[in-house]
Amino acid sequence: MLNTLEVSVLIPTYKRVNQLQKCINEILTCSPLPSEIIIHIDAGDCETEDFLISQNYPLVRWISSNTTQGPGGGRNKLMKEARYPIVANFDDDSFPLDKDYFAVIIELFTLYPQASVIAAQELRPDLPLKPRENSIKAVNSFQNCACVMRKNAFLQTQGYLPLRHAYGMEETDIALQLLDFGWQILESHNIRVFHDTQLSHHSSPAINAAHISNTALLAYLRYPTSYFPLGILQVLNRVRYAASVGRWNGISQGLWQIPKLLRQYHKQRQPVSTRALALSRKLAVKT
Repeated sequence: MLNTLEVSVLIPTYKRVNQLQKCINEILTCSPLPSEIIIHIDAGDCETEDFLISQNYPLVRWISSNTTQGPGGGRNKLMKEARYPIVANFDDDSFPLDKDYFAVIIELFTLYPQASVIAAQELRPDLPLKPRENSIKAVNSFQNCACVMRKNAFLQTQGYLPLRHAYGMEETDIALQLLDFGWQILESHNIRVFHDTQLSHHSSPAINAAHISNTALLAYLRYPTSYFPLGILQVLNRVRYAASVGRWNGISQGLWQIPKLLRQYHKQRQPVSTRALALSRKLAVKT
């Protein structure tokens, strides 16, 4: 009989069988194990389901979509499917570095009942390996590839927007909503996740454009009107950053698609309080 904890693992994927295989295999070496691993296969992926059927992994089940959900829309569906109150989020190219990962996250959520999210240390091939530390601090956001959530806290939010490229929007949006509900977001150096990427894809024109337009979308949906000037400044800063690192391709596209994006999602505008936004900015400075 498998030694498991009441934790659901959630993984969105799209046409990356090799990365997904590595991710699942690493998770299955943990002790104790999570109680389930749920995978969302996005629309247009015709290879992942056949792979999962052929492997017959223990604890693994999957769902799929007929329309494009992006990573955020996939996570919304996965969260509703989760059977357990604590959910561990990974990308299909990230996995726990420490075999007691799931035991430690249960301990942390017991110690910090007001924590909605606990972010892990995200380690990548281009970064030095950091040791584990029994330290924890409040932060203003997290990375979906390396975090753990309370399901009931997430379900209080509007959820992720189903954007194909959600950079600049996805986690920041949820984090603002959670802070507005009075939840804490913590970062622990005692849990570590390896993210097998060097982020080279961030230089692609489509992602560069999305990061710019999503910066505007986040401000429009979540900022009180009095903070709109801040949102405009953040868009300009994002454009300046892209130019400073030579990512010229995509800048004009990102600016051009802002009006369409705001019209598309205007019904979902639900600003957070000025208190929550001020807290987020204060925590960002401390980080």
